[in-house]
Amino acid sequence: MRLSANTVQEALDRADSRHWTRMPPHSTRARLNYLLRQTRDETALARLLQISSADLNTVCDTGRIPSDHPLHQTVEREVLRRWQPRVRRRAHDAILANGGQMMLSFRAWLGFTAAAGSSDDPRLRFLSLSLTPPYPERLFTAQHNESPEAELRTILSDALSACYFHRDRPAHTRESVSLERIDFLEFYY
Repeated sequence: MRLSANTVQEALDRADSRHWTRMPPHSTRARLNYLLRQTRDETALARLLQISSADLNTVCDTGRIPSDHPLHQTVEREVLRRWQPRVRRRAHDAILANGGQMMLSFRAWLGFTAAAGSSDDPRLRFLSLSLTPPYPERLFTAQHNESPEAELRTILSDALSACYFHRDRPAHTRESVSLERIDFLEFYY
């Protein structure tokens, strides 16, 4: 398993994994069986993994995928995304009931748009900060609704604008922030 996430969805899934009560399956065969039970159809599983049905049957028969193969990471990511959904929701509800704050550490290239114009040159930033309400709730809701990565990035960009760059500025002087490229991202809650 890679130690850092470079998508918002993966970073949320990794943060959720700290709340699990049981570990997910380790072997490729067990992971594929779990995903097959979740999708209930081999065709749907093949579509989810972005492979053909014939390739899925081959992988299921052998039960092995080299750890450096992209399919290995895809299977791992999909298992992490679906493992213990009730535990995940309980953790999210507890976080939101207790003030709804989460910590975020990231290194990313950020673009800025201000009243005087825009910055065409994204700047690399390494930041650790606390996301305040309503942004954790928006991220959790989008995650539960299986929103696309672009929507999660938009929510995170809005959160960065509000929680870091605009703490003491009036609303009419605020610039917008966009995540151009994420190198490292980690949530703590």
